[in-house]
Amino acid sequence: MAYATLISLKQTIERLLNSSQIPNLPPCPKTIQFAYEEVKSLQEVFMSEDNNISKRLLGGSVNEEIHFFTETVKKIKDQLSNSSLPEEDDAVVLSTTDHVGGKKSTMFGLDNELSKLKDLLVRDESPSLVIPIVGMAGIGKTTLVKEVYGDPYILSHFEHRIFVSLGPECPWRKILLSVRAQISSGIDETHVESNTELAVHMYNSLWGSRYLIVLDDIWDNIVWAVFRRYLPDNGNGSRIMLTTRLQQVARYANDNDGGFILKKRFLNEEESWLLLREKVLATDWLLPPELEKAGRKIAKKCEGLPLAIIAVAKHLSQAEKTLEYWKKVAKEVHSVVGADKELSKVLSRSYYYLPQCLKPCFVYMGVFPHDYEIPTSKLVSMWCAEGFLEPNPPQSSEDFAVECLEELVWSNVLQVREHNSSGGIKTCNIYFVFWHICVREAEKDKFFHIVNSYGNQGIESQRRLCIHNNVLFGIKDVHKSMASILNARSLLCTGPQHQYPVPIRLGYHLLRVLDAPTVRFYGFPIEVVKLVQLRYLAFTYNGKIPASISKLQNLQYLIVRQYLSIVSSRARRSCLPMEIWNMRELRHLQVMGSDLPNPDFEGALLPNLSTLLGISAHSCTEEILGRIPNLKKLGFQGELALDAVETLCCFNQVFNSYRLKSLKCVIVNPNPTFHQVFVPALPGVSIFPSGLKKLTLCGLSLGWENMSMIACIGNLEVLKLRCYAFRGPVWQTSKRGFKNLRFLLIEDMDLEYWQGSESFLPDLQRLTVGHCYKLKEIPWQFEKVPSLEMMELVDCAPSLVASAEKILKQQKGHGNDVLQLCVKSSKDARKPKS
Repeated sequence: MAYATLISLKQTIERLLNSSQIPNLPPCPKTIQFAYEEVKSLQEVFMSEDNNISKRLLGGSVNEEIHFFTETVKKIKDQLSNSSLPEEDDAVVLSTTDHVGGKKSTMFGLDNELSKLKDLLVRDESPSLVIPIVGMAGIGKTTLVKEVYGDPYILSHFEHRIFVSLGPECPWRKILLSVRAQISSGIDETHVESNTELAVHMYNSLWGSRYLIVLDDIWDNIVWAVFRRYLPDNGNGSRIMLTTRLQQVARYANDNDGGFILKKRFLNEEESWLLLREKVLATDWLLPPELEKAGRKIAKKCEGLPLAIIAVAKHLSQAEKTLEYWKKVAKEVHSVVGADKELSKVLSRSYYYLPQCLKPCFVYMGVFPHDYEIPTSKLVSMWCAEGFLEPNPPQSSEDFAVECLEELVWSNVLQVREHNSSGGIKTCNIYFVFWHICVREAEKDKFFHIVNSYGNQGIESQRRLCIHNNVLFGIKDVHKSMASILNARSLLCTGPQHQYPVPIRLGYHLLRVLDAPTVRFYGFPIEVVKLVQLRYLAFTYNGKIPASISKLQNLQYLIVRQYLSIVSSRARRSCLPMEIWNMRELRHLQVMGSDLPNPDFEGALLPNLSTLLGISAHSCTEEILGRIPNLKKLGFQGELALDAVETLCCFNQVFNSYRLKSLKCVIVNPNPTFHQVFVPALPGVSIFPSGLKKLTLCGLSLGWENMSMIACIGNLEVLKLRCYAFRGPVWQTSKRGFKNLRFLLIEDMDLEYWQGSESFLPDLQRLTVGHCYKLKEIPWQFEKVPSLEMMELVDCAPSLVASAEKILKQQKGHGNDVLQLCVKSSKDARKPKS
């Protein structure tokens, strides 16, 4: 993680140059400036040698880092010029045809994809068609295209068939010679023609013929763009198939030529088991029921990846087929996969050929357990606080972090677990086969260490400590080994919630990130305020935050969760200290159920705060919100009987927050018997900011006639109405309004009749209705919303489901094949209909 260390060091020195609060260090300002300039030059070397750096930089404290830097900068430059990637064998490919037993393999899970590809290849279309096939390493892309390529009908349909295996570093000349050899026999690498002559020969040879070209394992847009220039469009149905791990490459090829992108799917549980059984056993060998049960469990834990299944099958085939052993393997599948060297070699390329700025983001995913579902907002905040991201101004760190996350998803090393209402990534995790690579790379560079109970050798020099089980804090040997660490920058507790106190050690004076939301503190951990380098602090605590928190002048993210309590939120509500207004670096403040104090001194300002969550409605005053000029996301809460009027008054105060994009208002004690609330407003006039894009209301008991205040928010894209946000039996939608709404959720309402109108929700893409037991049907006007992609119904009346099915039928009749209807109950799993 040399690049990450370099960026972190650069930012540390930059803060020293710009800060008036950190005391002067022994080196004079000129020395610090010189260090900064040298770090910048090193960064340029890294970027220019983007994929040829494997050496690492190590750092200490601010003083230590500068001292270390001045001693080793020359050495590092020498190392950079001589370093290279580990040598890789381009021929290392495992597919479902390379198996344990040596016989030809049966194809599993490819029928639909084979049928689709064959149809695209022989379909009567005059222009040439590019068909990208994208998916993660080891998912079976090469196996699929080879099966299609060798099909007898495909063989007879095309005059020329050319198959080129590329890889990340395949020379252009090697590609051209491979094509030439398949067009004209007797050509070898000593051929005297220039690259241009070879390319022209390829063009001339293919001119006028119907050809099929397969480019297997392509990594670069430029390679595709150059190759495409020398392929004639004969107007006779020629086809080009390409396989890639990188979605951006597939999109690039598709953007230029239009057509179809096939995203290679994972095997389902049955297909996984059939593949595992074939690789391990003779087909005529019957398994005892208990052994089959263990085998199916093993196959399921391979998560549908053929390459992982084959690796585990190889392991099983070399051992006795006993129930005891298979049960043991079922508990250790991830370890078996992680230990397979051939599998690791294939997968490691996905890491080695990432851009330098993405490598620390990728490795950082290993700090979480492999099956941990990570909220994007948390991950982005932690990346920013760690200091290894460097956006290009004026882009913010958060926006750059989101871009990095999306690129990792497009590179097929991360998977999206859930999308948010705006279509972005809500939660994600790393594919389990890559988790071991993260841990292995982290060990090489001391990027992080996962603390365990049986041995923590070399822990003294680790920069990040990861605790996957909070009970470890109570083990004497673990506590002792953690006490030996001097330069830890991050302490990350990602294990399950632990309700009892644990002796967590906080004496790391260089700590930047302390993430301990699953650790409950019964008293405020006063040691925290000594950690003046902290940028990210998250923990669980129900008490009052002391004024000394303001000592953390570098803090950017403060998240204090509350443990469940039967005491009313008003009774346990506390006020944040006045000194919070001195913490000008804060970007994200989330202290559940607390009040922000009304500032009593001039100059009180939180200029960088963009997210404020969990505060009481009492804090949403013009005086307070006016001192948070860049607020983009606001969430506040109140109690119905006590704060109803106060909560509604908040909307008028929020109106002036012109930068606000997301607003959430929650009544923590919603009551369906509470009288309906009416807010007087002018027709077509909203009390909400005009730039608002996302609005969530819960428990307000507003009358449906007040919906006009929301309908006229011109930029609103997401609207979530939960738990009696609105009350009453009838909602008559207006003819105007909701011009840009794309997502609508209605949940736990007493609504009975929903009446649509002309120009009804014209851009809506997703509708979710849940637990509205009295609602009879969905407005028929949804038949005329061409943008609709999904209707999701949860615990709804049969008549409402019937109306949705009718809308689905009408939409299909109008050519909307994208629309899906998903009907589910609290008891049943999702049942998709298409």
